[in-house]
Amino acid sequence: QPDEVGSMEAQNRLKYIFRLFVRSIATPARPLVLFMDDLQWADSVSLDLIESLITDGENKSLLFVGAYRENEVSQSHHLSSMIHKIERKSIPIIKIEVGDLSKEDTNELISDMIQTPAGQTRSLTDVVYRKTSGNVLFVLQFLWSLCDEYLLFFSLSSNQWLWNTAMIESKGVAHNVIELMSCKILQLSGESQNALKLMACLGSFCEEAILNLITGSDGMIALNEDYVSNAPQGLNCGHLDLFEALGFAVKKGLMIHIDSNYKFTHDQIQLACYSLIPENMRGRWHLWIGNRVWANRAASPEKALFIAVGQLNKGVMFLHSTDQRIELARLNLEAGKKSMSLAAFAPAAYYLETGIGLLHENSWSDHYDLCLRL
Repeated sequence: QPDEVGSMEAQNRLKYIFRLFVRSIATPARPLVLFMDDLQWADSVSLDLIESLITDGENKSLLFVGAYRENEVSQSHHLSSMIHKIERKSIPIIKIEVGDLSKEDTNELISDMIQTPAGQTRSLTDVVYRKTSGNVLFVLQFLWSLCDEYLLFFSLSSNQWLWNTAMIESKGVAHNVIELMSCKILQLSGESQNALKLMACLGSFCEEAILNLITGSDGMIALNEDYVSNAPQGLNCGHLDLFEALGFAVKKGLMIHIDSNYKFTHDQIQLACYSLIPENMRGRWHLWIGNRVWANRAASPEKALFIAVGQLNKGVMFLHSTDQRIELARLNLEAGKKSMSLAAFAPAAYYLETGIGLLHENSWSDHYDLCLRL
């Protein structure tokens, strides 16, 4: 039985063990390149762990590449602090600013995509670039929309790609990627829209094991059962074959399916799907998902705990029963204790504080033990 240690010592042990692990797989004969995207969303504990790897003087065979959105990282952001700490230790950092594509780059991209000489695609590039300003995701999704509307198509008779420049020029364009993606998603079937909205509530990616907790063993959501009254508005559509709908989203390029994970191809697509849920209804979606996951938790108890608590906390404004709020406080206590056992102290603090916030004025007399433990 290992000795119990304080929070700081537990974190230091984790950093030390992780450093040893990376040293064992990153050698001069087989150097390691570690790439991490969207660092602007990383929590402070994760950034501390990354910093410990980068500043490990014993490891000369690791190249770390990180990507983040500069407009979402202020000087007070944890990531900015991490970068300053690394620079103060005289560890070289190469900064590369990645902006939008130039018109020439956009033309090369379009030429490569439709396998047409660059000199012949300039008329298409001119109009696409004017409407997208070279934003990569915007360019790709705009081209998809042109194909969907047969403004860009492959001619079997001439054996080449053709387009109608005048019609594309007159085509209305969304003001941003989210608006463009929302319009595209609204053209899908109701089942596909509901599946994408549900996925958006879960985050940018989700394991099949978690989706199975929502659907049950047959992959179906049968919304005509006795819990239909608790289902979110817009999801009451009889039966939803979640995996079939997600498979269709994969074919449309909105999601990718790797191993046992479904993932949005871009976080802006997730935001577009989430934006289609009215703000005053999002809490109901989260609450419904959380209840479904927790009801089917037997298949994967630990994963179900964190997913269910995270979803239920986002739908807490729709919990009006005192008993329901107390039960959610208990779940937050359980999630907090589990997080502490994993040395994840920042999430643990969040769960415990959320649990405390769910208590009412008589909780100390009615639920003394729960209040004390929180």
